[in-house]
Amino acid sequence: MKFNLLNEPELVFGGGKHICPKTGITDYSVYDINFKARKTDFLLGIVGLEEDIEKLNDWLKVCEGFISAEDSDKQNISFPGFNRNTGFKSSFQYSSEISRMLSLSTLKEILREPNRNKRISDAVNEFYKQCKFLSEDKKVDIIICIIPKIFEDKIVKDRNDFSVEENIEEESDTKKIETNFRRALKAKCLQFDSPIQIIREYVLSESKKIQDRATIAWNFSIGIYYKAMQTVPWKLDRDSNLPPACYVGISFYRSRDRTTLQTSLAQIFNENGNGIILRGSPVSKDKDDRIPHLNYDEAYDLLFKTLEHYKFALSTIPGRLVLHKTSKFYEDELHGFEAAAKEFGVIAYDIINIQETDIRLFRNGLYPPHRGSMITIDDTKILLYTRGSMEYYRTYPGMYIPAPLLINIVKSASSHRTISNEILGLTKMNWNNAQIDGKYPITIGCSRKVGEIMKYLNETDKPKTKYAYYM
Repeated sequence: MKFNLLNEPELVFGGGKHICPKTGITDYSVYDINFKARKTDFLLGIVGLEEDIEKLNDWLKVCEGFISAEDSDKQNISFPGFNRNTGFKSSFQYSSEISRMLSLSTLKEILREPNRNKRISDAVNEFYKQCKFLSEDKKVDIIICIIPKIFEDKIVKDRNDFSVEENIEEESDTKKIETNFRRALKAKCLQFDSPIQIIREYVLSESKKIQDRATIAWNFSIGIYYKAMQTVPWKLDRDSNLPPACYVGISFYRSRDRTTLQTSLAQIFNENGNGIILRGSPVSKDKDDRIPHLNYDEAYDLLFKTLEHYKFALSTIPGRLVLHKTSKFYEDELHGFEAAAKEFGVIAYDIINIQETDIRLFRNGLYPPHRGSMITIDDTKILLYTRGSMEYYRTYPGMYIPAPLLINIVKSASSHRTISNEILGLTKMNWNNAQIDGKYPITIGCSRKVGEIMKYLNETDKPKTKYAYYM
């Protein structure tokens, strides 16, 4: 057994590098400021009750200026303002012309519907109609849907409906058909070119704030920027002398009643953070084996299609392929992936299984092991702390005792340190917030967000290929 402490991966911004997204944007601006075709303004459509739209307009106005952090330190950084002169180098454009007010009487009528599934479906349709108009007639870049307070408990059950739990274990079996407002609305709006951002009224209410205003502004603005601009505010720092890499996450999702065929899903990210989502073929589940997997042909077809998209987007084939999966690789599945890579001319590949653990390690002092702690167990197994104490913060920023991920190396062309460094770096590629220490690499972390929305699509529906539409 061998211990190593990996350095915190650096991120690249418009004019420099830093390990922290907040400091990087504040000091060096967003990554894409040097792009010639970059937009500096974007149209922000809004759907909600009149008073909620007014609250959002007030909040957007606040976000345009400097917001001081309540406890200013490296962990709590003041927000520089969303405008053309500070880090984002962009501005929101919003007005009544691109806002759609919901009728309170109509929403109350929806809430009188006794059947919960019908009630949620009617609520989705009411928002959908307004989103359709803003996207198709007004051509806005992004649509913010404000969930009114009266929907609490009747349409949205609890605040966890709007956060994806960082859990890659299987969910409990149930035959009850899932009906989730957020997921259903996002799925129905996938046909539009304008991504949607869903927020709940309590986020805009000062009396019920759950974070300080600077933190809310950071997370809100980064998510809006990524979706509206269709670009990335930062990317991973990488040795330019190395061949380009393609990172692929393979996962599965179940139907809403959790009884029908599972479907394979591929999340592709290049080293710049640009992502593509592909839906694979339905997968048969072995009645004697609960773990979903692909057969040879399914694995071959999914990865070959993935590499075709990569080549089309970048006009080159990857010099190296990195394949992540949370369930084990079966022999026929593995052979199918390898055959597709070789057929495409990719000879260097790392095939990695990433799993949760219940392991807890301790060190001297009050704090848990450092993020980046890498414990090599043997030639194929590594424990990697993607959450833990951080020297940059001089503390542990989490609430619970962290557990390492188990990295099972199935096939590799790279060293253990390279594989672990990349996983650690990919945990920072979530553009829905400014968090420095995500638990899962983006290849794995986005899979549940995508899958929980994909399950609301029919087989004939054409899903969007950009991650921005699912987060």
